[in-house]
Amino acid sequence: MAGISFITHKGVRIAYQDWSYSKPDEILTLMERARALVVLQPKNSALVLINVKGASFNLSVSNALREFAKTNTPYVKCTAVYGVEGLQEVIFKGIITFTGRKNIVLVKTLEEGKEFLASQK
Repeated sequence: MAGISFITHKGVRIAYQDWSYSKPDEILTLMERARALVVLQPKNSALVLINVKGASFNLSVSNALREFAKTNTPYVKCTAVYGVEGLQEVIFKGIITFTGRKNIVLVKTLEEGKEFLASQK
């Protein structure tokens, strides 16, 4: 179910953003909620896991994602994104290149994302 929450994996707190099967307008709303949450974290501390499986992206979402990634840069230690398929992969790789963020990784599953982020603490 789409939403924003904190989960704990191996004692590590992770900001979990579930955008799965969301439409573009829902993703834009979720991004705003996530941005408000992330900027409250200490600088370079947030570990973020985003599920985009089956989410619908359009130009507005792609543009908003670039700004979202740039705005969150000072607060995020690392981001793992899973559920990336087809055109989404092109979009996310473009965002990584555009923002210069080397701390965004694409992973295959929820478990892989949680394990990766837990290892970053």
